[in-house]
Amino acid sequence: MKLSSKRIKTAIAVSATVALAMGVSVFAVPAQANNYKIGVSNSWAGNSWRETMVCAIKAEATLSGKVANVTVLSRNTDAAGQSADIRTLKTQGVDAIIVNSGDPAANNAAIKEATDAGIKVIAVDNAITAPDTTLVANDQVAYGRVGAAALAKAMKYKGNVLYMRGASGAGADTDRDKGFKAEMKKHKKIKITKEVFTNWDWATGGTLANQLLVPGKFQGVWTSGIDYNIVTAMTTKLKGKYIPVVGSDNNEFMKLTKSLAPKGFVGIVVPNPAIVGGYAAKVAIGLLDGNTVPAKNLLKPKALTYAKDKKEIDARIVATQEATFSATLSLPGKTTFTPSQLFRCKAPQDSDDGGR
Repeated sequence: MKLSSKRIKTAIAVSATVALAMGVSVFAVPAQANNYKIGVSNSWAGNSWRETMVCAIKAEATLSGKVANVTVLSRNTDAAGQSADIRTLKTQGVDAIIVNSGDPAANNAAIKEATDAGIKVIAVDNAITAPDTTLVANDQVAYGRVGAAALAKAMKYKGNVLYMRGASGAGADTDRDKGFKAEMKKHKKIKITKEVFTNWDWATGGTLANQLLVPGKFQGVWTSGIDYNIVTAMTTKLKGKYIPVVGSDNNEFMKLTKSLAPKGFVGIVVPNPAIVGGYAAKVAIGLLDGNTVPAKNLLKPKALTYAKDKKEIDARIVATQEATFSATLSLPGKTTFTPSQLFRCKAPQDSDDGGR
């Protein structure tokens, strides 16, 4: 079943409406076994990656059999709005909050209120600086570094790079930039001649590609996951003379990496799985069970190319999903749900069969 953005956004909106309607202030109390309440604060709604992240949280929570309710507050908002959402979840008496923050430090006061009340706070995807919290994410510094190393190799260690970042100030973007630039400093014949921000917006990335791609100007492109439309722009702007591009595990980018390989295109796939949300849910449940959990729980990214990783790229493509779908369906040892359970996108309170 296809992960419909409309269906997922509707489900998220309903969850948020129900949550906001419950205005009674309570303090978190120790959860009863198998009856945990988990809150999710997501500051960016309508984004395919984030929607899949939320679905993974719901699927893992449902499958655990230990969670009674997952309340999702997901909307496009600023730091003040997200802090308000975190406080709303606190007043609802949730036992844990999974937060994907738009700023590393801007929500610290609200997060401290939650942790002071005994609520477990798990940052997912974007790192935060608030104390007494747990991080579950891709190793974003390594993400930038391994993609840069693979790009340098594909460029034969010389030439100009179009560097297309994510959103300025976001923790993941800052960390990726650190890894990317540290690696590129090693290669004296490579220059970053243009640096732009896509804000992880597909339309913005496509517009920038069509404006900036000129034959002979760049010998490689690094993207922070806004990728396939950059390749598409090359078909017209570079007249099909493809240059190497670093992208993520997005469905269409991997399809193009496969289909254009015979034409000399080198697509470098560095997975950034949206289902890391499921891993965050598993960590949250472990914390609520009283288990000892490391402060940082990081996935180790690797760079895939069709020349050396044909079978893995082929296996990752999900034909039934949309172009922007983050096509990683499981994290062995870190998630337990099946693809069908992920695609159902149902929280425990929505499932009549426990999601099994």
